[in-house]
Amino acid sequence: MDTAKIKKTYAKRIDSFNNRESVIKNRLTLLSFLRFFSFVFAVTLFIFLFKDFSILKLIGGLVFFSLFIMFVLYYFRQTDLLNHYRNLIKINKEELEVINNNYSFFNDGSDYIKRDHPYSYDLDIFGEGSLFQYLNRTFTFVGRDLLAHQLLNLETTEKEIINRQDAVKELTPEIDWRQNIMATGYSCPVTTGDNKKIEYWIDEPLYFLKSIFYKTLLIILPLVTIIFLALLILGVSHYSWFVLCALLQLFVASILLRRTNKEQRIVTEELRILKNYSKILKYIEEKSFDSVILNDLKNSIKTNSINAGMAFKKLIRIIDAFDTRLNIFLGVILNATLLWDLYSMIRLECWKKNYGKNVRNWIKVIAEFDLFCSMANFSYNNPDFVFPEISDNTILRSSELGHPLIPVNERINNDFVINKAGEIAIITGANMAGKSTFLRTIGINLILAMNGISVCATDFKFRITDIYSGMRTADSLKENESYFYAELKRLKHIIEKLLQGKSAFILLDEILKGTNSIDKAKGSWKFVEHLTDLKATGIIATHDLTLCDLENKYPNNITNKCFEVEIDKNKINFDYKLRSGVTKNMNASLLMEQMGIFSK
Repeated sequence: MDTAKIKKTYAKRIDSFNNRESVIKNRLTLLSFLRFFSFVFAVTLFIFLFKDFSILKLIGGLVFFSLFIMFVLYYFRQTDLLNHYRNLIKINKEELEVINNNYSFFNDGSDYIKRDHPYSYDLDIFGEGSLFQYLNRTFTFVGRDLLAHQLLNLETTEKEIINRQDAVKELTPEIDWRQNIMATGYSCPVTTGDNKKIEYWIDEPLYFLKSIFYKTLLIILPLVTIIFLALLILGVSHYSWFVLCALLQLFVASILLRRTNKEQRIVTEELRILKNYSKILKYIEEKSFDSVILNDLKNSIKTNSINAGMAFKKLIRIIDAFDTRLNIFLGVILNATLLWDLYSMIRLECWKKNYGKNVRNWIKVIAEFDLFCSMANFSYNNPDFVFPEISDNTILRSSELGHPLIPVNERINNDFVINKAGEIAIITGANMAGKSTFLRTIGINLILAMNGISVCATDFKFRITDIYSGMRTADSLKENESYFYAELKRLKHIIEKLLQGKSAFILLDEILKGTNSIDKAKGSWKFVEHLTDLKATGIIATHDLTLCDLENKYPNNITNKCFEVEIDKNKINFDYKLRSGVTKNMNASLLMEQMGIFSK
């Protein structure tokens, strides 16, 4: 499937959901009339019933009132469905924008930027126009955190990477399932505070369930009250006994009122989120998976012979029943006869005892699926990308490798190979010829590969390795640190990792640029020699052509590559194609002249 077909798919889905939205809007209009008239007829029949009782009017009134309730409930369900289709329309419109190279409206992960991270700051993993922003379709903040964590902490085992690939491959074509989960998630945004409230409620110690006094009270008081009510109806007992028991139950409820109100407020506030979690878990439970990771995640939400979706539904029913106390009239009656508040609190604590310890895992499972849906969406939008192959025979071998964030009509792809550990490619080229972009192309595709995601290439084999970069070092006023000292710290950190014997792929762009040219050339030469002694592997981009002489000294370890430019009089042409050898053309003076910085 090419990009044009994907655009057509999204456009068709938008049309389909627009049509369904129109149908539901018309249905809601009809339901509004039906519930209005059924209510009017019910009220009218009940009024006439009081004036002149007849069984026919009673049945008619009950029928129309039942219809009114049915229309109201159906109206709410259709409203939820309408919002779901609107979310689906929004999702597909956004994906069309992404295909047209606009993804600026997604969260860019700026909160996750770490300037001292081994590679993320240099490779634009977070921030405006970043890999995270392009990948991110998460609807939970936990899923968003997981995505950021995966990009910052690469997988180190072949088995895990292959399992993740299988999960992404399985979900990639499942566009309906993925988007339904996303649309459900978007209908109820969850904040950090929301999940903390749920966790706080789960972690609260059981109070009533451990109290024999309250459990005994819950049995005896309502039982005695109902007995006296029955005796009153039969004319056997005086009404004062029933009233006394009812007042006693109301007294107990009033003593517990503060605790009850607190509990009710917490669970009611989070009810919308719990209902949404229940819907998402239902999608997961009803889907069959072949991949190991997805199947394990699905199985992990089953507990005590009941699945997570059913457990949440059970909780929702308890909360809905608890909320009847908010109606003053019903609240008084239920507490006076059934000690309703205490009954509801004990039911909630029973649920917490049986399922509370699993809630964090259920939320984490939703977040994991949130993460994999984002990754699968990336692969779906880029059908020409390939899933890489892990190899022990080569460090990196790629064909038609490109930067995944550069639009396909602007992207220039290159082949690149590093066969064995200890090889360093020195890349030279004029300003703006593509050196830094190529380093980022290598880095980002390695990050995608080690996350089990497809990469921008026609063929990609790699060895699992750590990544260390030095491309965008910054000074620090806060730490009283100069640019040059910050760069030295970065280089020292890389050397320390190599001395520890760790496998590392190094990406360096113009090392020691914080000092004078003579000192830079001398220091760079010694540093690259040291890297060679440590069997370092990677790429160094530089304008310093003297470094290219190292190929003659270390022919088995160092190779020269370049990006060349063509200068025709006052015109500069870039082709961004990687070549063997050393660059011959530089363009700084001509670029400055063309920008009007100086003239001839």
